[in-house]
Amino acid sequence: MLGVNAQTPLDNFNKLSPKCQDKVFPVSSGGSKDEKVSCTLNFADQGLILVAGNTTSEDYAPAANDHAFVYAIDLQGNWKWGKFFYNVSDAISTISGCSIDANGNAVFLGQGKAQQPIIMELKPADGSVLKFISLEKEGSTDTDSPWFMTYGAIYHDLVDDYDGKGYYYAAFIMEDIMEVVKINTADNSIKWTYQFFETTGLATGDVYKNKKIPGMFVQDQDDNSRMYLFGQFGQRATAIKFSKVDMTVDWKTEV
Repeated sequence: MLGVNAQTPLDNFNKLSPKCQDKVFPVSSGGSKDEKVSCTLNFADQGLILVAGNTTSEDYAPAANDHAFVYAIDLQGNWKWGKFFYNVSDAISTISGCSIDANGNAVFLGQGKAQQPIIMELKPADGSVLKFISLEKEGSTDTDSPWFMTYGAIYHDLVDDYDGKGYYYAAFIMEDIMEVVKINTADNSIKWTYQFFETTGLATGDVYKNKKIPGMFVQDQDDNSRMYLFGQFGQRATAIKFSKVDMTVDWKTEV
């Protein structure tokens, strides 16, 4: 119980941290139902922080459906802009993965209203859409809600060392399979696609314990032909090093 002279948890948000001397501020955005934040990107050179995810609040979004949202605040916590991407111009029900490319743009991986993966590139200054790609799903699915609604990884490689072209690398979940896709940014063609579906050593018959979750792509700093994918296999943290040319796996380690 708070006493008369007790501080509330927000009292120190307007003070400077003694360690880093950075201003800490509370920022809230949402409605009366559920908001899920999947991505936070810091554009320090532009003085902006972008936040993205999913909402089902009709008093926050245009209607009580699944809506993807992105908003920007400055480094002092002031609101700059915000956008929804469902039942407006671009049909995206959620955003699950994000990264900053070498051009200083925000790249998002999300899910369309037909449950297909979406790649969207935004200009952080005003939220204008620079690129929008929808991947068509082939075959059937046993579940109504593929897991890439919640989990995903995305990376924009501006110039590939092998052929000099630009590519998106996307990873998302379909049932108990993790899909990794390389997409040409010029014509949206798929260069290659790879599936991780091994079950060795995982819990038999438990699809949730067997899930493979992509977290993020990281470029190898010593070899531009190689990349890392960090995530989770089963219930273990996992790192995969692979060739950007053909997705040949150099090694995979689990903790």
